[in-house]
Amino acid sequence: MKDIIKESFKIDLNVLSIFGLYISGNNSTLLKVRAYALYFFLLVLGTVLILISLILENDISGMQMNLMVTYVVETMSMWLKVLPFIRNAERIKDCINFFGRRDFAPKDQEEKKIIDECIRICHRNCTAYFYGIIITEVFWSAPVLFAKEKTLPIKLWLPYDPKSSNLVYYITLLYAMAVVVYDGLLGTVTDPLIGGLAYHATAQLKILKYNLQYLDKHVEDHTSINKLTVIDYNTAYKHLRRCIIHHNNILSFVAEYEECFSGCVFWQLSASLLTLCFCCIGLTLVTGVSTDAVIYLASAFIICVQLLFYCHYGTLLYEENNTLINAVYMGPWYRYDVKIRKILLTIMERSKRPMTFTAGAVVDVTLETFVSVLKTSYSLVAVLNNYE
Repeated sequence: MKDIIKESFKIDLNVLSIFGLYISGNNSTLLKVRAYALYFFLLVLGTVLILISLILENDISGMQMNLMVTYVVETMSMWLKVLPFIRNAERIKDCINFFGRRDFAPKDQEEKKIIDECIRICHRNCTAYFYGIIITEVFWSAPVLFAKEKTLPIKLWLPYDPKSSNLVYYITLLYAMAVVVYDGLLGTVTDPLIGGLAYHATAQLKILKYNLQYLDKHVEDHTSINKLTVIDYNTAYKHLRRCIIHHNNILSFVAEYEECFSGCVFWQLSASLLTLCFCCIGLTLVTGVSTDAVIYLASAFIICVQLLFYCHYGTLLYEENNTLINAVYMGPWYRYDVKIRKILLTIMERSKRPMTFTAGAVVDVTLETFVSVLKTSYSLVAVLNNYE
C-alpha cells in the first residue's frame, strides 16, 4: 500500500526533517536539540540583529524603513509559527500522518480516484511553493554574490566589521544567507502542508458521502429469487457502522488539526494582514513605476495568494461537510427499514454542526475572512490617499 501522506507532502516533510521539525525516525532528542539550535541561532538571533540595525540606523529613508519593518513583521510571526513544530513534534507528526493509516486506504476505484486527486493537488501545491521560494531566494541573493562591493542580503547589526577580512566577510555572508533561507523555506513549506491536511479531510468527507449516497451498492443481494434485488440488512448495518466510525475519525482529526495548527495559522494571518497594510502604505509613498513599487506589488500579491490558500481549503472543508446531508438524501433511503433510516437521520443531524477551522479560535479560516482582509486593506489605502 502506498503512503498517502509521503506522496502528498514529500518535499515539505524532507525540508522539515532537515531542520529537525519533523521526526521521521529515532534520535528524536538529538533532532529536537538541533531544531532548537537552528531556531534560536537563525530565526530569533537573526530577527534581533535586524531590529537592532533598524533602531540604530540614522539615515534610513521612509521607504527603507517600511521595507525593513515589513520583513521584520513576517519574520517575527515565524517565531510563533515554527515553535509548535519543535515543542509538539510528536503530536504534530501524528496529526500529519493521521490519514496515512491503513483504515483510510481506498477500498474501491471511486475512493482511489478521490485519494489520487487529493494527492495530485497536494503534491502540486508543495512543488509550486518550494520552487517558487527557491527562485525567490536565488534572485534575492544574486545581486549580493555578483556585486562589486561587499554587501549582505539583509541589514544586520554586528559587533564587528564584516569587511575586515575576506574570511570574516564570507562567514558573515553565509550566516546572513542562512537566515534568509531558513525564514523563506520554513515560512513556505508549512503553508501547503497545513492547507493540504485540510484538503485530505475534505477528500475523506467525499469518500464518506460516496459511501452513504450509494449505500445500496454495498448492501443489495443480487442472487435473490426471480432476479429481484433485496436489501441485506446485516450487511447494511455493518457498512453503516463503518461509515459512522469513518465520520467519527474525520471529526477527531479536525479537532486535533485545530489544536495543532490553529495558533500557527492565526499568527500567519495576523502577520499577513499587517504586512499587507505596510505594502499598502509603501504603495502610497512611491511615485510612478519604480523598483520599490514592483517589490510592494509583488509582496502584496504573494500575501494575498497565501491568505487565499488557507481560506480556500478551509472553505472546501466547511462546504463538503454541509453537503453530507444532500448525499444521504440523494441515496435510496426510502428502500431501507426504519432502523437504517434512523441511523442515516442521526448522521444527517450530526453533519449540521459546521466543520470549520479557526485561526486561534478567533476567526474562521474561510473565503469570507479573505474578503474582509482585502476590504480592510483597500480601506486603508483609500484613507491614506485622502489624507495626502
